[in-house]
Amino acid sequence: MNNDMDSVLITGANRGIGLGLVTYYLRKGVSVLATAKNPKKSEALQKLQKEYDKQLWLFELDVTNEKSIANFTKQLKRLGTTISVVINNAGISIEEEFGQWTMATFETHFRVNYIGPALVSQAVLPFMGIGAKLIQFSSGMGSLEWNINPKNGLDAYAASKCALQSLTIRLAEKLKDKQITVIALNPGWVRTAMGGPEATTGISEAVGNMAQTISQLTLKDTGHFISDTGEPIPW
Repeated sequence: MNNDMDSVLITGANRGIGLGLVTYYLRKGVSVLATAKNPKKSEALQKLQKEYDKQLWLFELDVTNEKSIANFTKQLKRLGTTISVVINNAGISIEEEFGQWTMATFETHFRVNYIGPALVSQAVLPFMGIGAKLIQFSSGMGSLEWNINPKNGLDAYAASKCALQSLTIRLAEKLKDKQITVIALNPGWVRTAMGGPEATTGISEAVGNMAQTISQLTLKDTGHFISDTGEPIPW
């Protein structure tokens, strides 16, 4: 690992926004630590690793599995790098209409969208340098004030993202002494497998906006919920 270069950790890096971020940062000359449940099965990540073999490190990580997180932590320790930016991007969205709600759907959303980022944040903290940034990918669906589309079937998703906002605020206070900026970031409605073809923003545009916003964050922004372009979003 080139310790003279800033490094970015991105979870859920095998597709969509995660893959877009990996590609963006690599092209900017940044060292990238990319995780996925099975990175070996991602043709896109394997292709990028061949092209950027001195910049890109791939890791197997299931954010819902504590053993997987522990193994990932051991690999980071062996690598011996300092992480400048952590982007908790891994997430799921399953539609389930009211009247058909199940325990399994709510549990799955909270395990991936809330507990996963919580435990990953805890695990990577020792590898984050002074002034690092911890980015929790949230959603406008998590805003209580906005209460977007309450009649659709994304209730478990919205609830899990709302919980992630609470995590963001609490971690911001816990990590302030370490000068680590913690924010919840809404990528917007992006054309991915999760966002769907009708989404208003392409991956490249969203990634460019978010990367620019992340680069401009300072400790005064910690504990905030913002859009891809840095605009404040109500809790």
